[in-house]
This record gives sequence, structure tokens and C-alpha cells, in this order.
Amino acid sequence: MNFTSQLFSQGFEWVCWLFAILIVGRAFVSVPWSTLLHDGRLQNRFLGAVVALVLLWQMSVDLNVGVIIHFIGMTTITLFFGWPLAIVAGIVAQSVDLFWALNQWPVYGVNLMFNVTIPVALTWWMHCFIERFKPSNPFVFILGAGFFGCVVSTTVSSLVAVVALKLFGEFELKLSAEEYLGYLPIFVFPEAVVNGMFISATTILYPHVVTTFNEARYFKESKRDMILDEYIEPALDLDQTEAPEEQDDSRYRPPKEWYDKDKEP
Repeated sequence: MNFTSQLFSQGFEWVCWLFAILIVGRAFVSVPWSTLLHDGRLQNRFLGAVVALVLLWQMSVDLNVGVIIHFIGMTTITLFFGWPLAIVAGIVAQSVDLFWALNQWPVYGVNLMFNVTIPVALTWWMHCFIERFKPSNPFVFILGAGFFGCVVSTTVSSLVAVVALKLFGEFELKLSAEEYLGYLPIFVFPEAVVNGMFISATTILYPHVVTTFNEARYFKESKRDMILDEYIEPALDLDQTEAPEEQDDSRYRPPKEWYDKDKEP
């Protein structure tokens, strides 16, 4: 979601600018530049993801109250490339939004915090929390980090935005906190479903693309042989089982004289 500059006080906007500068510096220092510069496939994937993220943010809806909502998609980017590159991708997408509305530069830090910093930080925390248990079921990663990680990050980001509007907003909120909370499912679950679909499809089909996915642990070969290679009892083996002999069913047929009657003139 993007906010206009008329919603927050100048002090809050400058504090968010300072916080954004610190986060940007920390991300650029932590980016594995050597790996990114020497891995052509990673470069193509990252640039393609940045372009897709920019286009996704352009598909937005203006609520006519100084708030523009759009899919964030930062959970997918974070799990694909890690938090430093996710921050860089979010900075590019947020800068493109600023290019189309240069008069909104005072809230660049505010929007960067709600759209990038908080979702990336919580998604990464959720991923690290799950990795502490070293699960071997890939659905733990898909549902835990992909779906519920997006639910947590989007919910917390929306709640922090409402609290910031309440404390540092330039106008009085017309709705109560309970009424604002009622709108959360409208934003949270579609975001979580879209991110969960991308994570699940990519993890199953192209697991090497998801940097945070431990393919060796989640897709390790079972020590037990497949059931087709195990010993099968001859009675259960269809290839070795002989077909039953044809039984004499003459006693169930009509007498032969019946057929001869039809031949008589």
C-alpha cells in the first residue's frame, strides 16, 4: 500500500526517511555482489523478478482517501533471493512509483517501510524460525514460510500502518479500530494466496530457483526401496499368476436339439 504526503506529520516522514537510509545501506552491504555478478542465471532471475514486481505494483486501486493498495509480493522475492536482494528489489519498485508521482517524495521512507522493510523482515524471521527445526517435509516450508509468513508480514504491516495513522496522522480516523481490523482479511488472504501459489509451484517444479529452500534436506531420497523393487508374493504378482482355465459351461447351455429345430424345413 502507498500513502500520500498529506496523511502523516513531517516529523514522522523524516524519521522514516532516516530509517530507510539505514536499511538501504545495510542491504547494499549484505548483498552477495560477487555471486550476483558472476552468476548469469541469477542475474536473469533477479532482473526478471524486479520487472515483474514493478509491473505488479502498477496494478493498484486508489481508495480516494490518500491510500493506494496493491499486491506487495515481497514474501516471494524474499524467499527467492534472500533479504538483501529483496530489499534492493523493493527499493527499485518503490522508486518507480516515486517517478510517476515526484511530489510524493516526502513519504518515500514511509511507503518503503510498509511495503518493503516490514514484510521482508517478518518473512525472513518466519523462515529462520522454521529452519531452526530443520523440517524434512516441503509443505512445512510452503505453508509455513510461503503462506503463513505472508499472512504474518502483511497483517503486521497493516496494523503498524493503522497505528501510525492514529498516532502521527494529520486527520482523525473516522472508523474505530475494530472496523479497520474487519478489512484486514480483504488485503491479507489474497496476498497470502498469491504468494503461496508462486512459492508452491516454483518449489516443486524448480526448487533451485528458491534460494532459501534446502533441496537436499526436503527432497532427500528415502532409505527404503520403492515397493516395486521389493519382493512380491507369487500369489500377488500379476506377471507370474497364470490365467484361470476355462470352465465347462455346457450344462448352462440349451440342449443341442434346440439348435437343430431351427434348421428343419
